[in-house]
Amino acid sequence: MAADSLRPPLVGNGSEMDKTVEAQTEEARAALRGRILANRLVAVGVAVLVVLTIYLWFHGTRPHKHALRMTAGEALSHRQKIAEILIDEAAKHGLDIDLTYTTGSQDSLARIAAGELDVAMALGDYDFPDDNVREVAFLQDEALHLFVKPELVAGGIAGLGGKTISLSTKGSNTQLVARRLLAFVGLTAGAGYVARDCSHEELKSMPAEELPDAIFAISSLPWVEVGELLVKKHGYRLVELPFAAAAALRDPSVHDLVIPAYTYSIHPDVPEEALHTVGQRLLIVANRETPDAAIERLMTVLFESEFSRRARLPSLDATAVIAGHEFPLHEGARKYLHRNEPLIKADSIDKIENMRSFLVSAALALFLFWRWHRRRNMIGFETFIDAVSEIELAALAMDRDGNLDVAELRRMRQKLSEIKGQALEFQAEGVLSNEEHMVGFLTHVFDVRSFLDSLIALCPPLGPRPPADGAERITPAKMENT
Repeated sequence: MAADSLRPPLVGNGSEMDKTVEAQTEEARAALRGRILANRLVAVGVAVLVVLTIYLWFHGTRPHKHALRMTAGEALSHRQKIAEILIDEAAKHGLDIDLTYTTGSQDSLARIAAGELDVAMALGDYDFPDDNVREVAFLQDEALHLFVKPELVAGGIAGLGGKTISLSTKGSNTQLVARRLLAFVGLTAGAGYVARDCSHEELKSMPAEELPDAIFAISSLPWVEVGELLVKKHGYRLVELPFAAAAALRDPSVHDLVIPAYTYSIHPDVPEEALHTVGQRLLIVANRETPDAAIERLMTVLFESEFSRRARLPSLDATAVIAGHEFPLHEGARKYLHRNEPLIKADSIDKIENMRSFLVSAALALFLFWRWHRRRNMIGFETFIDAVSEIELAALAMDRDGNLDVAELRRMRQKLSEIKGQALEFQAEGVLSNEEHMVGFLTHVFDVRSFLDSLIALCPPLGPRPPADGAERITPAKMENT
C-alpha cells in the first residue's frame, strides 16, 4: 500500500492552498485578459493609423482649389494690369481670385483689416492703425509723380501756392503722402492750395480746361494709363521732389527713388534729366485670418510661375519681404519661406543628442535603481525562504532516517508559523513589498506545512518508540516502498 493512502487529508491547510491556487489562477487569468485587451487596442490603433495615413495621402495628393477676394486699388492703374496677369496665372495653380476695385491703398488696407477682402496690392504704411493686416510679398517700388502745367515747372512744389492740385481719390495712399509733402513745404489745403479729389478715370476723360494745375499720382514706371496722356496730349511736365530722404525720417514707408530721363517723352524730353522723387513699396497684403494654404498657393504663383515675366516686374525674390516688412508677416508666407528648410536643424540635432544622452543616463539609473530595489526585496525574502527551507531539509532528513519525533515535528511546524507571521508583518510594514515574491514564499510555506502534517500523522501518538529486539523499525520511507 502506498504511503500517500495512509496520510490523512489536510482539510484546513488544503483549503488555504486551494484559495491560494485559485487566487493565483484568477490573477493569471486577469493578466491574460489584460494582454488580450492590450493586443486588441494595439491592433485597433494600427488599423486607425493605416486608415488615417491613406486618407492623408489621398487628401494631400488631390489638388485643392482655393479662392481669394482681392483688390489692386483704383481702376486704370498699372496695378490692375498686374492683377489681371496674376489672376490668369493663379487659375493654372488651382487658385481662384475675384478682383474688385477700391479708391486706393488706404481704402484697400481698411477693407483688408475689416475682413471684407482677403488679399490686396497696396502701398505700405507703417502707421496703419490695425493689427489685422499681414504682409505677404514685396513686388516693386512705385514712384510719386507730380505733374504740373508747363508754366509751373520752374517754381517746383513750393510754387504751387494758391493753385488747384489733384491729390488723387479719398482713401488713396497718394493723397495721404501728397498732403504730408505739401505740409512739409508749408502748404495746407484751403489756405495754401485748392485740393481736388480726381480719380484716374476722371483725369483721363476731363477736358483740358478743367484739368488741375498739378496732379499727384503714385504708380510704377511708366504710368502709361494716364501719365503719358497728360504729358503728350496736355503738355504736363514732371517736378522733382528731392527731399524724400528727409521725408523718410518722419514716414519710414517712403524712400528716395529716381525717375529716369525721357521716361514719358523724348520730344519733348520728359523729364529732361533723372529726377529724384518719393518712392513707396508695392506690397501684397492679406487679412491675418486668410487661410495659410491659400497664401502659400499665392506665393507659389508669385515666385514660381510666369507671373513676374508676363507682368514685366523686376526679378521677384521671396526673401525680400524678410529684409524689411511694414506689416507683420502672414503665417502662410512664413511657412512658404521656410518650406525648404530641413525639419531637423543642426541645433535641433544637438538638442536631440543631448536629450538622448540624458534619457539614456536616466533610463540606466532607473534600471539600476530597480535592480537594487528588486535585489533588496529579494534579499529580504531569501532570508525567510532559507529559514523555511532549513525546516524542510530537517524534516526530510528525519523522514529519511526513520527517526520521526512528534514533538520535534510540532516544534518545526510552530517555527514555520512564526516565520510566516514575521514575513506577513514585514509586508504590512512595507519592508517586503513584492507581491509576486510573497505569493511564492507562502506557497513554499504551505508545501512544507503539508509535509510536516503528513509526517506528524505517521507518528505514533506517544512519539517514537524503540523497535523490539530483532525487529526492524518501520519508517515512512520504507512504507512508501511497501
